Amino acid sequence: MTSVRNLSAVTKEGPENLAEEPSPRHTRGMRLRRLPLALAAGSALLLSACAGDAELDTLEPRGPEAETIDNLIDPLFLISFVVFFIILGLSAGVAIKNRVKGEYEDDDWPTQTHGNAKAEWAWTAVPFFGMAFIGVLTVFAVIDLNSEEANAYAVEVDGETMQWEPHVVVVGHQWWWEYRYYFDGFDVDAFLDEDHANPAKHLPPADIVTSGQMIIPAGQEIELSITSRDVIHSHWIPALNGKRDAVPGRIHPWKLEADAPGYYFGQCTEFCGLSHARMRMQTIAMNDSDFAEWVDQQTTPATLSDEDAAFIAALRAGDNPSPANSVQQGLVNIRQLCSACHLVEGVNHFDDVPEDSVDNIYKEANVGVSLRAGAAPNLTHFASRSTFAGGIFNLYNEDGSLNRNKLEAWLRNPAALKANDADNLQGMPNLGLSEDQIDDIVAALETFGTRPSATVIAETFAE
Repeated sequence: MTSVRNLSAVTKEGPENLAEEPSPRHTRGMRLRRLPLALAAGSALLLSACAGDAELDTLEPRGPEAETIDNLIDPLFLISFVVFFIILGLSAGVAIKNRVKGEYEDDDWPTQTHGNAKAEWAWTAVPFFGMAFIGVLTVFAVIDLNSEEANAYAVEVDGETMQWEPHVVVVGHQWWWEYRYYFDGFDVDAFLDEDHANPAKHLPPADIVTSGQMIIPAGQEIELSITSRDVIHSHWIPALNGKRDAVPGRIHPWKLEADAPGYYFGQCTEFCGLSHARMRMQTIAMNDSDFAEWVDQQTTPATLSDEDAAFIAALRAGDNPSPANSVQQGLVNIRQLCSACHLVEGVNHFDDVPEDSVDNIYKEANVGVSLRAGAAPNLTHFASRSTFAGGIFNLYNEDGSLNRNKLEAWLRNPAALKANDADNLQGMPNLGLSEDQIDDIVAALETFGTRPSATVIAETFAE
């Protein structure tokens, strides 16, 4: 035991085994040499957050509501930067002034300021008045963001001019956004008085129902009623306004306005399941004439040729005609395979359906009831949109041609392109379609609605 202890002592204390302690000067040199590397890494991290063409840039307001938020954020950022650099400077100054030079002594303590009434009053009063100033600015901003103004807007529906108080009902789903337009008005308070457990599942029929893209007239305040059919989502178009949650069983008021015609991108900002990060939305602001044309297109049933319309009429009459082309076979496939979830006005859904009609199963109240959310995207004007599948895929290629490969891949196996929970009745299921069925369905979908302009296709192109 003695020999072991002595060997240990030699190993620890022998001059030949003692590690040389680095000198303070050597340590400072090592830190200084690492400083450029640290600064470079910090700069790279900062610059990686910068982009000249960012779609979700909160610092580029394009409407009065976003301007209100920007006018609040700018002074807050300025105050924050001032406070940051003051604290950083004071901390650095105190550290440098009171650093220990050489060997540490027991009395190497900085001068204490405890009991300095002036200093304590100062660092209490300055933050107090700063926060009070920020609070006043915030209150005025919140009041402005939640105010509404009457701005009746003329729209023509079925040849009749109506005074529409611009209003859109926004419904969140897993994992896409639905936009519903009621041109004769929608009394939210009266609707809520009907005591629905989940109002979004009992919304009355709308004049226009679309998904992924909300079309609005530029220069008009658009009032929003935001809700959800399943879980909590959050609607956010940063160029036009801040975020507002979509909550099942509740309807939250919000608004937005675009200063000029343009294309504004958004994203769900409340974690809502598998494809939360792939639940996007777009707002397209149009001039008055373009918006009027869009309304006219969207309030017309599915655009079918006379031959195809006659084929649908024969199906409705129970004549069981044979399809004469791929589009007509696609219409049959949609009625047989897609109608449990999707509505297509003029194909599998009509305003007046007699009880003894073969189309009785396609009533709006019956379509989609088996789904967790109770609805799937309305496909009536599917071809008039430039994106699909929650806004993550382009319906058209950059040259304006139909993005057939992506659309066929989506019908072939949706879960391979976008995570869902179809087995739990959430998301698009794999129907096991044959290649012929897919081709025919795509042929029919391409006829549903008027193709958007080349400008809309280019400006709303999903990267």
